[in-house]
Amino acid sequence: MIQLRFALRDVLAVAEHAIAAADHKPSFVNTLDGTTPTPALWFVGDDGLYVMSNGLPGQRHPDGGDRLHVVYADGYRTAMSKHAIANEIGGDDFCEPLSLLDPQPNGDTLHARLTAGVADGLDLLIIALDTTSMQLYLADDQGATR
Repeated sequence: MIQLRFALRDVLAVAEHAIAAADHKPSFVNTLDGTTPTPALWFVGDDGLYVMSNGLPGQRHPDGGDRLHVVYADGYRTAMSKHAIANEIGGDDFCEPLSLLDPQPNGDTLHARLTAGVADGLDLLIIALDTTSMQLYLADDQGATR
């Protein structure tokens, strides 16, 4: 199982954009099912591995220009880095919506978990995945998780 590390404060900023947006870009599943998109982080694997807001209009990169703001996993900023672990995570490009406001099995939302994690001084969103499963958890740089 691969563990991808994302800067938690940056992920929360992207999540806040999605929640504040009046409209949201539909995922493939929304399009297929005819459902209305809700605020989400999109976990994307194409030119690297990253998360981004599905809010419309798209969140521009803080440095300006036409680029959208994305938060890359540490060490996975290129298509080559993503393809280097294709055997472990699957070879196809993907976009996995991570709902920010739908309750999780424990009753919390992903947005609430991210917000609480930053407030508690945690540094990382970890996405652990392989070809059949994905888990999200928060951690600090010293390895404490929740």
